[in-house]
Amino acid sequence: MRGHERLIEYRLKGKAPRVVFVNDYPCKTDWHENPGDAVTICTEGDVVQLLDLRFLVGLRVSVSSPSEVRAQALFDRCKAAGAAMVAACHVQDGVGRWRQSGWTEVWAKQPQGAC
Repeated sequence: MRGHERLIEYRLKGKAPRVVFVNDYPCKTDWHENPGDAVTICTEGDVVQLLDLRFLVGLRVSVSSPSEVRAQALFDRCKAAGAAMVAACHVQDGVGRWRQSGWTEVWAKQPQGAC
């Protein structure tokens, strides 16, 4: 996993970004100028079941992977780690951005006391 160090440092200061991108493919993790806006984490090649994602507690997370199985596993891991909201998708290689038809799901944690 790469990119999580910056997020952990930010969280230790009591701050949280607006969104965390969890990308399961090669990507830059240092492209955000302001970690208050967004942080990118790369999980390519990692064993999803072994990832420690506790730093996602209470955050909005966007997951994308070229593998539907891994996208679903990352989605579940982010929820289990305590994320407030998770949007995940299976990105199909060679298919244009607006023609994607892979698996997607969005989940939001219900506030305590909500029905």
